[in-house]
Amino acid sequence: MQRTEFESLVRNLRPRLMTTAICILGREDEAADAVQDTLLKLWFFKDRLDGYSSPAAPATVILRRVCISALRSRKNSVELSDAEQIAAGPYEEAIEPELLKAIDLLPPMEQAVLKMKHLEDMETDEIASLVGSTPVAVRTALSRARKKVRDIYSRL
Repeated sequence: MQRTEFESLVRNLRPRLMTTAICILGREDEAADAVQDTLLKLWFFKDRLDGYSSPAAPATVILRRVCISALRSRKNSVELSDAEQIAAGPYEEAIEPELLKAIDLLPPMEQAVLKMKHLEDMETDEIASLVGSTPVAVRTALSRARKKVRDIYSRL
């Protein structure tokens, strides 16, 4: 799938995905974040979308899982004071910049799998179903990605 085709697909899917996400999450801001995450994950798998009769099907599955993940994190989150919230910041601030550079140098699939596992705390089975693979293949990709990050990080 070419970039222009993907952009056209996104223009058609976004309103439907937003409606679904708002129904699941109940908050428009969280729904927008979930849709954005979904479209990013869909971009990584754009080459496989031609195999589906309707690209909306995998997009909806991904969106539901992203929303469930958001609900779980909302449920398990602890109330923080305003000062703690400001100090917490996004994960990029908690990770060394060199390590983020090393992760960004990985091939797209390994980068996506590594981020899903370690930054989004997804289970191997969830990742495997999202990428259309087996848990064994995901574990292998994770192992390779970790090794590459170690090698790149040691050179930086």
